[in-house]
Amino acid sequence: MRVGTRVGVAVALVAVAAAGCTTRDPGTAGPGTTTTAASSSASVPPRPKDLSATADPCSLLTQDQMAQMKVSSSAQGPGWDQTGAATSCTYQVTDPVKYTMTVRLDPKRGVDYWLNYTGTWVTRSATVSSFPAIQIVTKGEDWNAPAGHLCDTIVSIADGKELYAGVLPHSGDLSNTQMCDLSKQLASLALATLQTKS
Repeated sequence: MRVGTRVGVAVALVAVAAAGCTTRDPGTAGPGTTTTAASSSASVPPRPKDLSATADPCSLLTQDQMAQMKVSSSAQGPGWDQTGAATSCTYQVTDPVKYTMTVRLDPKRGVDYWLNYTGTWVTRSATVSSFPAIQIVTKGEDWNAPAGHLCDTIVSIADGKELYAGVLPHSGDLSNTQMCDLSKQLASLALATLQTKS
């Protein structure tokens, strides 16, 4: 899952130097931003099973899956210390519009982090292939905004571990609905591959 200078945050949404994007992390507050947990505690719904968070992120989309997502190129991307991710994988799509997708496995942060989150991002509950998940858009944006900044889908794969799938447009060509649908599809495909490795 980059636009970090504009928002001042860091859960690496998508980092593609070649495409002129920066890195975002919708879980870290930037200067002047306060991130607090809500007083009520929520719990993660049960998963069908626990999955490992040790696979190479660039192994999580097969060639057929990349063709399905219309990926034109892929590259190893940066990890994120705060989530324990050693690396990520970025995918470029150019047809019908340009956008970047990022996949990452976070072994030190789980979906429970997002259940009480009240910071720079807006969250909603989701389900990906029977696994509990969270989706994220920029605070102040409507989920149906015609031109959004990003949408991430974060899947609970084990206690304290998550699969991150983010979409970042290169321009205002994608609505929040389209980006959330794409990030959920990306998460579903990566999750399917991860299950064969766990």
